[in-house]
Formats: sequence, structure tokens, C-alpha cells
Amino acid sequence: MVKRANVIAVMSPKGGVGKTVTTANLAAALATEFNKKVLAIDTNVSTASLALHLDLYAPKKTMQNLLEKKFEIKEAIHPYHENLHLIPASIKIKKRDKNPKNVQKNIMKIVKFYDEILKELHQEYDLVLLDCAPGFDVEALASMHIAGALLLITNPEMPSLVTAVKAVEYAKNFKIPVGGIVLTKVRKRKYEISEEDIEDLLKIKVVEKIPFNHKISESIARKIPIVLFKPKNKASKAYKRLAGTIVGEVYKPFFWKKTSKKKINKEKIREKSKKKV
Repeated sequence: MVKRANVIAVMSPKGGVGKTVTTANLAAALATEFNKKVLAIDTNVSTASLALHLDLYAPKKTMQNLLEKKFEIKEAIHPYHENLHLIPASIKIKKRDKNPKNVQKNIMKIVKFYDEILKELHQEYDLVLLDCAPGFDVEALASMHIAGALLLITNPEMPSLVTAVKAVEYAKNFKIPVGGIVLTKVRKRKYEISEEDIEDLLKIKVVEKIPFNHKISESIARKIPIVLFKPKNKASKAYKRLAGTIVGEVYKPFFWKKTSKKKINKEKIREKSKKKV
């Protein structure tokens, strides 16, 4: 499988750390704040959920359908925004696939197909984000091997970090570059492991810290990434900073928008004063 520089695998060995939330918000921030053309692919075939975060329920054309070659690859692309497209995986398992052996066999076929998909599409997008399956099953490992870099998602707590250590070791053994660590659900509590200790343990830089916020849960329920649902939220700003770091740009939170609004207000005042005169 060929590694492509603009393909980033968003992964975490441990489930529930906010990996898919990060994929959805990072993709949305890149598309809307930095005007990048982004393709998000749900490579978590066995427990897919990325489509739900982007307001797409039970899509008819999915990764599973592509495997069966029912249509062309581009037909499985679902537009969410003019700059953000999605290839979803189905949240359902067909009746004939309920046998665990058949499910595993189908996953293996899909894994081999990833490279074919990226070969056709990666040049059409600035960035391709792979929402990996948790753990070290065949789905997650295949996504890691295809990616040009990994973005490792973890919490500042020991259970998450223990599995993150394994992910870093695996990546180094197979010469897969780890672009950085994203700490999610950060509460700034004394019991949390510090950023410095995490970097010392994993030997990888922490590129962003996403604060714990109840509005994230609400945004998931509404199927709108928090960067769009509550753009001024602290978690939203953190995801936008992360997007800026990835593309080598600085996120400027609302500075220019506030400036432009002030100019508009001054013009209105001048117009009113002229009318009075």
C-alpha cells in the first residue's frame, strides 16, 4: 500500500476518547476556516459513526457498497459542504453477514480496497482524513499503513495513555510518522497527566488540547460539528487551532470579523448624519 502525504489517519487504540468527534470537527474547520478541500472517509467499517456526526443517516452508497462494486467510487462521495465531502460506512450489517467469519472476510476485502480509493481520489483534495477504527484490528492497521501521517487522539488519563504508547511503538516499528498528539476532554484537574509528562512518555509533541465541554455532546445530538454549531466555543477554537497547525497557518479567532463589523457600523452612522444634515 502506498503512503500519500495528504492522507491523515485520525486514530486512537482506545474507544470513547473523541476520535470521530475530532475527525468531523477537524474536517469542518479545515473546509470552512481555511478553505481547504477535504475528503473524510469512515474506515471504521465494523462500528461506523462518522456519517451521523455530519447529518447523514443510513446512506445508500457506502464503503460496503463500493467493496461489492455496485457503482463507481465517486458515486459514494456525499457532499456536506462545498469544501467537505464524505465517504461513509454503513452502520448496519447485512443479514447474510452476521456470521463473524463472513464479517471479517468482508473487512479484509474493504481494507485492500482503501488503496484503490485513495489512488483515484487523493489528488482531488487538499487533505484526506481517515476516521480509523479503535484498537489494533485489521481495519485500524490498514488505515495506519495507508496514511502519510497519524494524528493520535488520547485523553490525559492513564488508561488512554497506556494504549497510546502501544500505538506509537507500532508506528515507529513500521516507520509510520506520527504527526502529533491531540488531548481531548481536558478538564484541567489535578489528577490529569500533564502535557509535559505525556510528551516525555510518548516522545511525541502535543499539538492541541481540546477542553471538555457539554456543548460537544449537544452538537453531536444535533449532528452538527461544534465548530459550526458553536463557533465561539472554547472547544471550537481549539479544533480551529488544530486545523491551522496541520496546514501551517495561524487561526485568528474573530479578529477580522469584529473589525469589519466596526467599519460597517461607522458607515451607517455617517449615512445617518448626512441624512440629518
